[in-house]
Amino acid sequence: MTQLARLDHERGKQEIQEGLPMTQSFFATLGRKGRSGVAVAVVTGAFTLGLAAGGGISGGAGEVVAESSLTGRAEFATLEETWELIHEQWPEPDQIDDAALIYGAAKGMVDAIGDEGHSGFLDPDAAAEMERASEAEYVGIGVEVDSRCGVPVVASIMTGSPAQAAGLLPGDVIAEVDHVSTRRMDTQGLRDLILGKEGDALSLTIERPSESTPIQIDLVRRTIERELVTWRWLPDKTVQLRVTGFEAGVNQKVRSALQTIRDEGARQLILDLRGNPGGLVPEVIGVASEFLDEGSTIFLEQERDQEARPIQTVGKTGRWLDLALVVLIDDDSASGAEVLAAALRDNGRARLVGETTFGTGTVLTTFPQADGSSVVLATAFWLTPEGEHVWQEGVEPDQFVSLARDAFPSRPEDDPELSVSELEASVDAQLKAAFEALRDGLLIQ
Repeated sequence: MTQLARLDHERGKQEIQEGLPMTQSFFATLGRKGRSGVAVAVVTGAFTLGLAAGGGISGGAGEVVAESSLTGRAEFATLEETWELIHEQWPEPDQIDDAALIYGAAKGMVDAIGDEGHSGFLDPDAAAEMERASEAEYVGIGVEVDSRCGVPVVASIMTGSPAQAAGLLPGDVIAEVDHVSTRRMDTQGLRDLILGKEGDALSLTIERPSESTPIQIDLVRRTIERELVTWRWLPDKTVQLRVTGFEAGVNQKVRSALQTIRDEGARQLILDLRGNPGGLVPEVIGVASEFLDEGSTIFLEQERDQEARPIQTVGKTGRWLDLALVVLIDDDSASGAEVLAAALRDNGRARLVGETTFGTGTVLTTFPQADGSSVVLATAFWLTPEGEHVWQEGVEPDQFVSLARDAFPSRPEDDPELSVSELEASVDAQLKAAFEALRDGLLIQ
């Protein structure tokens, strides 16, 4: 059996940039475990469940014990009776899907643990979809969407995407997709509308604040490569570096970006982890090692009935060990992003600006099953270097700054460079506060 330890969360913001709405809820990894519980590297994408070949737990006394412990409980009779009542009483017996009933029960068991938005059960279709999402390229239109207001609002547009070519703008409300309303639509419903094949056309009905009537926009889906690391210049030799997730290869991208901006004279850095759902533990460790001295504790991992053990940085060649640093976080920063933010704060390396993070705080292990489904279960807690739990608590910023309800983060991909006047005019209060913290020298030493 292969088990993949993961860390991520579920929120309303979605990336539709590749046609697959990647909710920031989709489980990103924080490492991989064998049955012994020893962490080893995972080479797979964040936003995925990283399903591996092979079935679930099988054979031996362990399977017998598990079965008897379930069927021997009084509550199991309730489950069995519910099954029988459905088959005996439901007025459309031909519509009963036995597999759906079983998967629903499995999902209910995992949900009952209370690890909301983290541990979960995926039926074979959902597991396969997450596996497809691990690829670096996707077919879609190239937008990031925020749906916290009950409708999908365009938050960001990828450079060179069909959405950009069609004239979509941040703040546009996607009211309809192919004439189907998106209001109060859940993630699965929006996914069903957006998914398609390369070359497929789709029509969007857009409500734009500056226009009195809806706008009809026709697009064609195409293959798009996601940008995991982007950066741009701000005034005073400052750079905003955005990391959207800790997928395979992100550490090298961050390292390369840091070397480039350092060579070009950057002296201050704003590390933007807003909306970052987490990722692979080796990538988190690698990125942390660019900012922290060798041997610094990044987080503590506490497994069942075990003492918490430190996970530390590696190497002495970090590209940003000695220059000013501020980190942007929000309530959609989760898992690996929380790990990194807390590590930089607790090690006295950076000031955190923004909002309290989501608060995942559990390490997930993926248990692939023989039928293609997967149980994604928390098997350990992670704690900050100071030993604080993050699960259901989050990481608090040093300086709390929220965005207006109708404002969106300003991202490097929106504009390659911001002048002083453009930064002052920005609605991104968090970015402006981070810049002022650097300018005023409000850094933790």
